[in-house]
Amino acid sequence: MILTRGWRDMRTMKLLFAETEAEADRLSDREPGAEHLLLASFSLPDGTSRRVFERLGSNRDALREAISRVHRDALAAAGIGDTTPFDDTASVDTAPSRPRTGPLNLSAPAREAFREATAVAKAGRRPFTGADIVRAVAEIEHGTAARALETLGLERSTVIDAARAEAEA
Repeated sequence: MILTRGWRDMRTMKLLFAETEAEADRLSDREPGAEHLLLASFSLPDGTSRRVFERLGSNRDALREAISRVHRDALAAAGIGDTTPFDDTASVDTAPSRPRTGPLNLSAPAREAFREATAVAKAGRRPFTGADIVRAVAEIEHGTAARALETLGLERSTVIDAARAEAEA
């Protein structure tokens, strides 16, 4: 039983990490961060990320737009000017690619969120889910993901509670 859970978790991680890189590529970011991990969690087959955001009256598209807005606002604040709007129709095949050498290099907050998500699932003796990723990313106080949730009008504590409830359902 534990072996089966381990294989399932490995497949889930492979999918999550591939989609995290793809999300970073779609946003033309060099290093995948917590916001990319959060977006990638929607691709997991358990569907819990989608259900968490539905509970909160939001969805993946709104989150993508909020992340894009946070990026544009940060560039404008730095005086870099207007950037090309985020294209949510881009696919992995058409997104600008970066050289893939070695393991996925997540930002420090994304690594910590992933560690936290897997630790919570392990403590509960269950496979990790998208809801665990949502919860762990929502626990991060600063950064693009936190500002994107704020842009959506979502309080981090509310997101954490919704993710916890979904993971325990």
